[in-house]
Amino acid sequence: MKKMIGSTKGVVALALAVTLFGTTAYGAETPSATEVAVTEAAAQDIPVLTYEQALEKAKKHSIKLIDLQKNNEFLQESKEDLWDVVGSFSVPTYDYQKWVNDAVYMYSSAVYNTDSGMTKNKYAAQIASLALEATLKNTFSSIVENEANLDLLKQTGELQKTLYEQGQTKYRLGMISQYKLDQLKAEYDASKVNIYQLEKTLEQMYMSLNNIIGESIDKKYKVEYDADFEPYVLQGSLEAYINAQMKKDYSILLQEQAVEDAKFNKNYLSESTPDSSNKSNKNSYESAQRNLKAAKEDKEIAIRNAYVQLQQTEANYNQAKADLAQAQADLKTAEVNYAAGNITKLTLDQVKLGVSQRELALEKLARAYDMQVFSFKNTDLIVGGGSMA
Repeated sequence: MKKMIGSTKGVVALALAVTLFGTTAYGAETPSATEVAVTEAAAQDIPVLTYEQALEKAKKHSIKLIDLQKNNEFLQESKEDLWDVVGSFSVPTYDYQKWVNDAVYMYSSAVYNTDSGMTKNKYAAQIASLALEATLKNTFSSIVENEANLDLLKQTGELQKTLYEQGQTKYRLGMISQYKLDQLKAEYDASKVNIYQLEKTLEQMYMSLNNIIGESIDKKYKVEYDADFEPYVLQGSLEAYINAQMKKDYSILLQEQAVEDAKFNKNYLSESTPDSSNKSNKNSYESAQRNLKAAKEDKEIAIRNAYVQLQQTEANYNQAKADLAQAQADLKTAEVNYAAGNITKLTLDQVKLGVSQRELALEKLARAYDMQVFSFKNTDLIVGGGSMA
């Protein structure tokens, strides 16, 4: 009788072992974003969209860039019209205050305003173009990141499903309580909800991308966007870099042009200009100078902060790289233990999932660093203590 009972227990234990540990919930290691995009797109016959392709479409579709281009054409026509009137287009000198008759003032101020308008329009177009690039980079990065997160959530969901199925078996055998089984079910249900919500979020992201590049809302494709981590090396001192950037930062150049405009209005006057306007123009000039000084100070601080953020992200990336190496070492140990029968397949799958999580964390930091480097090289995007992007 004791022998029969022992035999029955052995069969139950064997069945339980098969039920609990026979399910494989994790596949191969996570491939790169580009590999995933190309493979999935080919399988589903969905076109692949690269960042470069999207940027070309976005620039053609951008209402702001189109308006700036049209404004530039209008200013060019105005310049030609003014040239036709007197046969020249010469900006008057305004380094010192002088009065001219009303007819000369009307023509000369028109020349100056047209020339200044063309300069400001050019700077504004450069800023708008950079801002569009940054927006598109962030959009692509977010899509790729959330697609990777979705894949990880699905893998986690499979593990939660396995744990719940194990829990059902354990509950039937009296090994866990109803409360514990309910917990496992709640975690499995939550994983399904998380997957659903992220899928909907991705749908919204693709609609937003379609809007940026001028495609129909329901246009389907897979995005291709890899951001390899490449440490940024500053050539020379940070002070020298800041000084160089100040001379070509379009947001600062716009402020400098505002000072020039105020200076022209203060110094170049028609004979009929009232004294009150004279005082107002002087005040506007002094205000423009203060604004320029403040803008340069803010920009300098912002560039310094951006450089510190680069160093911080680089340190975080190196730490994440070390964490991944440790997780990969743990996986090798787990594989040895699994082969020796010391751990279950489920435990091995959980260790593999941990490696995937470390890989995604590393890729996320690489994309963040890539965006930070882009902004640091194009300081027009850096505002205050952070970035426009």
